[in-house]
Amino acid sequence: MDTLSVPPPSRKRRRYSSEFKARIVEACKTQGASVSRIALDNGLNANMVRRWIRKVADPASIPQSPGFLPIELPSPSISPSPARSTDAIRIEIPRSDGPVVIEWPADRADQCLALLRSLLP
Repeated sequence: MDTLSVPPPSRKRRRYSSEFKARIVEACKTQGASVSRIALDNGLNANMVRRWIRKVADPASIPQSPGFLPIELPSPSISPSPARSTDAIRIEIPRSDGPVVIEWPADRADQCLALLRSLLP
């Protein structure tokens, strides 16, 4: 008996309409929406949806990280005083048998730095 060998159909790239992409992008813009969840619910790859968001969405509507913003602090009414002897540098190093705690007067920070440099390689 002869057998007939049929190769599996090749996968074709799926194409999506502009309207469909726009609907998905709009759904991603809603408050609390998860791009990954929306992609999974629609049988899409999340990276592809993120690319659509960058490409299809209005650049002004995509939230941007504000970066660093200057802030103005109120000027102190009195000049800052030098570190008091009650101010301390506190370093806590966790260990399995209990933490090692180093407390050093803040006005002698240079000595604390010298100690740490001598201890650390």
